Amino acid sequence: MKLAWSFRLPLLALAAFGSMALADAPRPAATTASRPSAALPRLVFFMNPNGAPCQMQDRILQDMGPDLKGKVEVVYYKTTVPADIAKFQQYGIRSLPTLVVTDASGKEIRRATPGIQSATQVRQLFQP
Repeated sequence: MKLAWSFRLPLLALAAFGSMALADAPRPAATTASRPSAALPRLVFFMNPNGAPCQMQDRILQDMGPDLKGKVEVVYYKTTVPADIAKFQQYGIRSLPTLVVTDASGKEIRRATPGIQSATQVRQLFQP
């Protein structure tokens, strides 16, 4: 049980203290969806905006924007947004960065191994 708390505690601490510093930080407008699309699958990106690995994964996804447009909706959930913490718990996220592919209703289809995924690895998430 000690191991489970070691993952949960940093997420809760980041949610509590990180949101104060970055509450007004804008979300990336190009790929962040405010409402899920009814037709497209979703690439859900669980991240800590202050972490270097998550920032690297974010750059990879931003660079892939033209490739992903019209094929998938990219949704960000951040440790610095208190309302997003429930999604971390819902999907059982314990390591960051994590990418999860869901259908339009939010049902998980597949999940990448936690850590930085290359553009090729991200594309493979959408292949049957």
